[in-house]
Order: sequence, then structure tokens, then C-alpha cells
Amino acid sequence: MKFSPDIQISKLNEAQLLLHHAVQFIAASGKYLLPEQEDDSHTNMSWDPANNIFYGGSINSRARVGLHIPLLSLKVTGPTGIELASFSLSGKTKQEGLLWLRQALQLKQIDTSALELKMHYEIPEHPTDDAKPFSEIDAAVLNELANHRTIADQVCNEVFTKHAKASPARTWPHHFDHGVYVPFKFDDNGDAIQSFSVGYAVADSVIEEPYFYVTQWKKEEEVEYSKAPELEYGEWLPETLKGAGLSLSDILKMDDQENQIQEFITKAVAFSKDA
Repeated sequence: MKFSPDIQISKLNEAQLLLHHAVQFIAASGKYLLPEQEDDSHTNMSWDPANNIFYGGSINSRARVGLHIPLLSLKVTGPTGIELASFSLSGKTKQEGLLWLRQALQLKQIDTSALELKMHYEIPEHPTDDAKPFSEIDAAVLNELANHRTIADQVCNEVFTKHAKASPARTWPHHFDHGVYVPFKFDDNGDAIQSFSVGYAVADSVIEEPYFYVTQWKKEEEVEYSKAPELEYGEWLPETLKGAGLSLSDILKMDDQENQIQEFITKAVAFSKDA
């Protein structure tokens, strides 16, 4: 699979922000209906590449909340993935989506009296915050963003399968990034003292378009980025990212996206382990 050059990055960014707000229904379901986890993982979600759906965790082994990107629709499925209910967000407000979600989960005997959309973090503002409806997004843009997530999931899963201590690839609703965390050095108590993370991020203050990242962390000292290897594509951003970033613009210049993205990841991960 390849990233398409056919859609303007500004349109991708605009749609990505809308999706960031749409997945908060999944995050809220985790926050208010699942047992709290210290690392906030009860709010995160997995990506189903076969169906282009974000999924939250299983609620009381009865239901899962999802978001289908191509149709911009909320889903409630049974624990085995059978669809129980669907709700298109296009033209609907957040309050309408919340009301529907409460009712859909109640049909599975799930108590939703505590369910709301207020979260413990802030995300970039969007008109839907002010009771404006979710706008319709061009299908080609949504399909390409689903493609982004599938490629990102593939990249992250390749890292996951190579590292025994790695966390599963997940999307985190705060920054809407999809990543995998890999601790690889530990103290005598088994606590991590060195790690790296690999993932896909949406446009932010670091890079104003979608990008891949490989970041490094050491508990006791700073990473010496002066020793980092030269990258054919992407760049080291020690101050803003604490790692390496590979922008979509750089990816679209590649002759062989799959192998050259992998080369970026491999070089940055190797440096992470030697840092």
C-alpha cells in the first residue's frame, strides 16, 4: 500500500481534525465504562484494517464502540464484531451522537448513566465543540485517511513483532497518534530506564502535516543526537520531538515508499538502541 499524492495535505489535515473529535466517542466510552488503567489505555483504540474501523475495548464483554472512517459512522458491535447498531455522524452534533450511543449501549444492558464526552485532556478546537454538526467530508479524503491508518498499523506491527517487550499498536485519543512503545533496558526492579516509540502522528506544532516518528527516552541522561545517523528522508528533531520525524511530503517524494519508510524506521530504531 502507498500514500496517495492526489489529495492536498491541507484537506487531509482538516478531515483529520474532524476525525480526532469523532473518536472521542470511543475514548469517552473507555473513560466512563471501562476499568481505569494507570497508563490511560482504557481510552485508547485499535485499528481494524480489514474494515477501516477504530475500536475501543470490550465493555462488560457485551459490546465495543467503533468509528468507521470511510462513512464517518459510529458503530456498536458485539464482542465478536457483529454489528449491532450504526449512526452516521455527518450532519449530526456531538450531543446527538452521545444520545444515540447511550441508547445503543443500553440495548446491551450496559448502564450509560455516567457516559459523557468530557475528557481529562484537551484537543485542538473544532466547530463541533460549539454544537455545530459534523460536516460531510469527501469520500476520497476519508478513504485516504483510512489508508494512512492501515499503513501506520502495518509499520507499528512490524516493530511490535520484533520486540518481546513492545506494547501492542494503539491509537491514543489525546494526540490521535498511532504508535507502539518499546522499553528495552530495565533497572533491578524491572522498571524501564530506556525505551523508544514508533508511530504515526497527525499534523501538530512539530510538523504541520501527517508524519512518522521514532522517539527516544532515557531515564538518567539525555540522548546525544550529535551521534545520530544521517537520514536520506526525514530529519532529526532533538528539541521539539526528541527523535526523528518523516513527513508525508517527504514520503511522497520516495520512489519506493514501503522500503524507504522501513529504512527510516530501521535507522532510527538502531540509533535508539545504541544511544
